[in-house]
Amino acid sequence: MGDGQQGAVVRARIAVIAPVHPLTVGAAAFNTAMAGALGQRCPVELVGWRRLYPPLLYRGADRDHRSRPPGAVHADPVLDWVNPLTWRTAIDRVDAFRATALVLPWIHAVMSPPYRWLLRHAPADVRRVVICHNVVPHEPFPASRTLTRSVLGNADLLVTHAPHQAAELDHLGLEHIPVLEAFHPRFVAEDLAKPPGSAAVAAARKRLGSPRLLLLFFGAVRPYKGLDTALEALARLPRELDVRLLVAGRFWEGRERYDGLVERLGLGGRVEIHDGYVSNEDAALAFSAADAVVLPYRSATQSGVAQLGYAYGKPVVATNVGGLPAAVDHGRTGLLTPPDDPAALAEAIEQLAADPHRFDVAIAGDREAASFARYADLLAGAIEEAA
Repeated sequence: MGDGQQGAVVRARIAVIAPVHPLTVGAAAFNTAMAGALGQRCPVELVGWRRLYPPLLYRGADRDHRSRPPGAVHADPVLDWVNPLTWRTAIDRVDAFRATALVLPWIHAVMSPPYRWLLRHAPADVRRVVICHNVVPHEPFPASRTLTRSVLGNADLLVTHAPHQAAELDHLGLEHIPVLEAFHPRFVAEDLAKPPGSAAVAAARKRLGSPRLLLLFFGAVRPYKGLDTALEALARLPRELDVRLLVAGRFWEGRERYDGLVERLGLGGRVEIHDGYVSNEDAALAFSAADAVVLPYRSATQSGVAQLGYAYGKPVVATNVGGLPAAVDHGRTGLLTPPDDPAALAEAIEQLAADPHRFDVAIAGDREAASFARYADLLAGAIEEAA
């Protein structure tokens, strides 16, 4: 009860345990933006991680010391996957804050040991909320479903970002837990990096050959993301259409296979690959220089890359798998094609090349509806209604 009035809404006090900048793991950019938006609406205690995953599991650097995001929020790096004493410290922070809710973002079943402990040891009067970026891993491993069920089964509220996730939760036997059907918000470009100037954008396009249409494949390169499909689609396009592809992201299993495919398909000069973690500033330049973002995924829960594309006003060409149809309004903010279909993807790219700016108005018009502020209102509102 609030102010002694029966039925009054209790204002949320939200503890968020999540990795944020400078970590690169666990949807850190999303968590940074979400915590900032929640903090504009209600009191928030943000507790960060020193190490989210077990040693030797994560490939590449887990910290970004190059980016200087203007919208960054501070979180004490308290938690370490391998040190349960730090888990207790985090829960003590939640208790001292007098939180009404504890919010945890869920990415992968390997996070199960600390997450299960945190949820089970949260103060009894705290509502336990888990944001399901992925319900089950894109690349399952033995016991991944069992581990996921053992964690999410401790939640009082599960938050989803795409319609198909409800069925995934049901298949895990979690249909009894309330679900808040939300969405993946759109990032704000200016919160991530200072926008590049027009001269820098023009120079980047010139360095890439000043193509008629520049496509961007962004983020960690893993088999399920279908870069090979994008390359095969590009090879089907007539050279006179002058379409080029910029690949910017860390290759999880080496790039030799893709280099070989570029050579076999005769795509030399039409594909540029930047292998490695991309700083916010370099990402801002890549998105600003590109004409569209391509997501030829074979599976997807939802996509932060799509929302990055929209943040920079770019349409998205994606496959109609998982949560991507919820992110891409076909014919309005981008185009959808079947997965593993280079011919269909090539046809969509040709449609885009004919009029790449026909999506601009719709993309700009959706900014508020897809904002982190609206997401924060939805999340905090659900917590307050249940208080």
